[in-house]
Amino acid sequence: MKKVKNKKKYIKKKKVNIVNTISMILIVLICSGILMLAGFSTYIYLNAPEFNTDLLYKKESSNIYDNKGNLIASIGSENRQIVKYNELPNVLIDAIVATEDSRFFEHDGLDIYRFAKAGYGYLTGSNEGGASTLTMQVSKNTFTSTEADGFKGLIRKFTDIYMSIFNIEKDYSKNEIMEFYVNAPYLGAGSYGVVTAAKTYFNKDIGNLNLVEAAMIAGMFQAPGEYDPYVNPDKTNARKNEVIDLMYRHGYITEIEMNSAKKKDISEIIAKNNKNVNKYQGFIDTVVQEVIDRTGDNPYEVSMDIYSTMDASKQDVINNFYKNHKFKDNKVQVGIGIIDNETGAIIAVGAGRNKNSEMSLNYATQIKRHPGSTAKPLFDYGPGIEYKNWSTYTPFIDKPVSYTNGGVIHNVDKRYQGFLTLEQCLVRSRNTCALQAFQKLNNKQINSFVTSLGIVPEYLGNNYYINEAHSIGGFTGVSPVQLASAYSAFGNGGNYTEAHSINKIVYKTGGHEDLKEFNFESKNVMSDTTAYMISYMLKKVTSSSVKVKGTDLSTKTGTSSYDESALKRLKLSSNVIQDAWTVTFSPDYSVAIWYGYDNLTKKTYNTTNHAWAERVKIQKEIVNKIMEPNSRFKKPAGIISSRVVIRSNPPMLPNSSTPSSKIGTFLFKKGTQPTKVYPIQTRKPKEENDNVKIPDVLNP
Repeated sequence: MKKVKNKKKYIKKKKVNIVNTISMILIVLICSGILMLAGFSTYIYLNAPEFNTDLLYKKESSNIYDNKGNLIASIGSENRQIVKYNELPNVLIDAIVATEDSRFFEHDGLDIYRFAKAGYGYLTGSNEGGASTLTMQVSKNTFTSTEADGFKGLIRKFTDIYMSIFNIEKDYSKNEIMEFYVNAPYLGAGSYGVVTAAKTYFNKDIGNLNLVEAAMIAGMFQAPGEYDPYVNPDKTNARKNEVIDLMYRHGYITEIEMNSAKKKDISEIIAKNNKNVNKYQGFIDTVVQEVIDRTGDNPYEVSMDIYSTMDASKQDVINNFYKNHKFKDNKVQVGIGIIDNETGAIIAVGAGRNKNSEMSLNYATQIKRHPGSTAKPLFDYGPGIEYKNWSTYTPFIDKPVSYTNGGVIHNVDKRYQGFLTLEQCLVRSRNTCALQAFQKLNNKQINSFVTSLGIVPEYLGNNYYINEAHSIGGFTGVSPVQLASAYSAFGNGGNYTEAHSINKIVYKTGGHEDLKEFNFESKNVMSDTTAYMISYMLKKVTSSSVKVKGTDLSTKTGTSSYDESALKRLKLSSNVIQDAWTVTFSPDYSVAIWYGYDNLTKKTYNTTNHAWAERVKIQKEIVNKIMEPNSRFKKPAGIISSRVVIRSNPPMLPNSSTPSSKIGTFLFKKGTQPTKVYPIQTRKPKEENDNVKIPDVLNP
């Protein structure tokens, strides 16, 4: 019995010790939490900036320099008029409050309910939206930063809370805070504050705004670039409707007013943009968008010096082309990308004809179009030479070929030419050979090859499988800069550097400068032998009218077709094409040119013959003035040139009754050239079920 009693006492004592231990841990944690909170609060207090109203409306412009350090533009220079609270229309105040801070007139700088809701959403992974009040946004836009992630983002958020409660709301009325909010921000199209925005977009005084106009402006505060009606009218219209919904939800408008306002499209009421644009606006837009993509900061809103890659002399060539070329009409468009092969620098762009506004659609970087046959060196022959050691001689049969999942592929002339070498397949751009090449390759290797060149395929499923239509450019798509960048590796001996338009940024904030440099490393993505073989073969595609003294020029063209049903619906002939491409590269530069229309209509289309003739004219006007003279591709040591006798019986050539033979010089990688050449028995395929075999004559 004594042993049992002692055991109970031991258990009881053990439980007491556990409780004491847990209590001590909780006390330590609570004390530590209090100390950390006190320390954090002290840190925020000591490092918070002073609220100086003089800084609200003062912002330096951002400067953009070319690759020689010459100033080409100052953007974001402020066009602003200050408005008092009693001059603001009620409909604009209602729209802003409903959209940004529904309890603005009730809280003291921090909306506890929204803050708790956002915190809960962050912890649970659900998207409950932000918790910034208008007052906190005034602090963020003027005195702290846009930092949103990590510890810096946390510091910024709590600094805004401190500034809002103890500085702004303490010393300023709600009316004054609203004035700070509506007068300070950039609102797109060179407008700062709501007064100039009203003038710019509607040619109205601020007091005369109606519901639809007020909703559009209120919707722009968070993302003026994204919701600029001159740049993204569809997004602007959708955002306007979101604001209208919020105004109805918070009781500012009736259901009838809501429905009527949502039916009004922005395009019906927006004023014409008459602003004169910089002659380098296309390149400026390219730079601004890249800065936004890489940093999250908009140069129109954040003051900075940007050192770009633009070569003014090359950009002038593009500008003069747009000005002087005789186009078939005013709607046909041309997008151009020019890359320095060695550095990956975008030295010039053709962002589109008739560019009359900032940040409008950029035809050099933002379009995605079918690349057509320009895809063949990237998806078919390049990988074949790289991974299977194909030579320029590697034999193919131009015959009817089907996709693996069905459907026969055709050549553009709907004919077949029988036995062809790889060089002939590429130079003559035979679709059937391209598909055969694709089907002989490992899909993962194709994916590795093209993605290393900055091309993004369209995958089937989650295993990164590339559909066979990519073999002839049947995917959407690429931009001129992307395509020029991909081809730059062929011109640079197999080395690729990511395309870029900026080298460094110097931020000009708070009286000090912060430098951000970008290091774009060159990577070897294919052997120099592969790059040389492609370059060597494509020299034979370049038109004799396109020439630069002493310089090797290689070319690949491509076209894409419309769906037959679309042509029939508009009663257009089958020779109407969608996209016309020309890529030309030398050892120095790669130039990609897209020619076409935004949309197919009965009046806006190109035929095959017109597009083929026009793209040679455009290529000549640009390439002959861009490329440097006396620049040659260097033949790598790993390349062997061999003369090969090609015999055929029956003949290879159509309409011939006698056997034929031909001696050709072909390129092989060292160790893969043939030890002997056999006669090749072949014939020109005539039937869909022809199954012509090619003997493997190239095995050493």
